[in-house]
This record gives sequence, structure tokens and C-alpha cells, in this order.
Amino acid sequence: MTRRYAAFEVEKIGALGAIVTGLELKQSLASEALSELRHALVSNEVLFFRDIFLDAEEQLALARQFGEITLYPIEKFFGSVEPGHQLIVDDAENYPGVDMWHSDVSWLERPPVTALITCLEVPAYGGDTMWTSTSAAYDALSPRMRSLLDGLETVHSCHGNFVEIAERKSGIKGLGERIKQAYPELKHPLVRTHPESGKRSLFMTDRGVMNRIAGLPQAESNAILGFLEAHVDQPRFQVRWKWAPGQLAIWDGRTTLHRGVSDHFPQRRVIRRCTVDGEAPFFDPGRAPDPAYIAS
Repeated sequence: MTRRYAAFEVEKIGALGAIVTGLELKQSLASEALSELRHALVSNEVLFFRDIFLDAEEQLALARQFGEITLYPIEKFFGSVEPGHQLIVDDAENYPGVDMWHSDVSWLERPPVTALITCLEVPAYGGDTMWTSTSAAYDALSPRMRSLLDGLETVHSCHGNFVEIAERKSGIKGLGERIKQAYPELKHPLVRTHPESGKRSLFMTDRGVMNRIAGLPQAESNAILGFLEAHVDQPRFQVRWKWAPGQLAIWDGRTTLHRGVSDHFPQRRVIRRCTVDGEAPFFDPGRAPDPAYIAS
């Protein structure tokens, strides 16, 4: 299914996700093209571009057209002051990262809302990335379940494995405790409202970060979150992308979770990622979804 915009075309490829053709990304986009690209992103939730081959500066320049680049919290403790990209290298010495559904640094008050990945090197097999639509997953729930979840809050914290890994990899003694003090646990709505489309989605991440529903006993919280984890893991909400060098993916973190499939170890895979800051997640019970943002 293909939709033609004035500046490009998008081909829908699954429950979410679309391939974009006809758009030059190495130069700043005209205002109309950027507006259309934003619309396509919010509507399809993940956009894929083949044979783009953006260099690091071109990727950052494109990301800046969506907003302010994220300065990752851990980088601040290493003395970085300029937001940039992250080069993620998987090989025999560096085991692939988080092979579970997650949302990046959700323990921030304003987590990133847009992410861009450029593929630089691929293994002979494996190393795909998957996304699941948390808006489609929310819509598929029964009215009673949606009513139960609307208005609930979850507790997000980096005080688990994240700080332990950060201290071990950095070699900086006491770094974990400094991170804990700088970033106390906080609450986010379990169901969030998209500021542009009005779509509702499940705002979730892995249980190492989102550890409970506020105000509920742990047993009840575990039961609800366990059900939701199984729910978003259904293939009917997902898209899986096989990388090739020069490809680019842009996704909306407000309506998706993602995971890197770790089936390529110990082969080498290299990607370059940057993310864009956004608003604090919120739930607006009076906002209705805008039908203009339904992918077609």
C-alpha cells in the first residue's frame, strides 16, 4: 500500500513501518517536505530509507530538524557537553545490547521521542531490529481494560542494571551512586497521549527500569505488567527490519518499543544512533485521536 506525498512516497510494510522513497536527506528539508515527513512518521511510527549513506554530521543535521539532540545522561558524567551520536559496535568483544522490548532512557523526565539509526556494517546473518506498536496494542485492548489502565502511573528508575553496567564499563569508582543521586526514580503515565496525533499508546519499557505500577501492591502490579508485556509481544503489532549498509531508520518513541535481535554474536555489526528530546509523557483523557494520522 503506497501513499504519495508532495515530496516523496511511503510504502506501508506491516502493522507499522513504511519505506520512504524519493526524498533527499543530505540537505536541509524544505518546510513542506519536513512537515510531510513528520506526518508520515507519526502515522507509520517507523520510517525506513534505503541507500541513503548519511555521514555522522548529515545524520545529526537531519535529526536537528526534528528537535534538540539528546545529551545522554551517562555522557554528562564523562564530561561531554555537546549532544551527538552514539556509535554502537557489536563484535566478539562487545556482546549485543538489550534484546528485549524497551524505550530508551524512560527514567528521564523528558525521554527522547524520536530516534535515528544509520547502518554502517552488517553481519553475514542476523542483527535485525524489531519494533512493536504500542498504539495498536492499546487499541486492541478491551474497553474495560483500557479504562482500567487510563490514568495509571508506573515507576521508572535507572537504579538497577544500568548503573552497575555504567560503573563497570567506565571504570569510574562510585559512578553508579552519582547517577542514582542525579536521577531519582520518577513516575510516568502508563497510557500516554501523542501531542500531535492524539493517539493513545502504552508507555512501557523493560522491567529492569519500569518496575511497578504506582499505588498497587507488587503482586497486582506484576500481573498487569506481565499481561501487557505478553500483549505487546504479539507479532500482529510488529515489524522486523533486516539491515544493509547505508540504510536509515527513524522512529517515533512515543508509540513504539524496539529491540535489537542478538542472534549475530560474535559477528560484527555497527550502527550510528542519535535521538531527539521531546515533551514529558502525559495522558489527556479528553483528547481524541486525529483520523488524519491513520496510516494508509
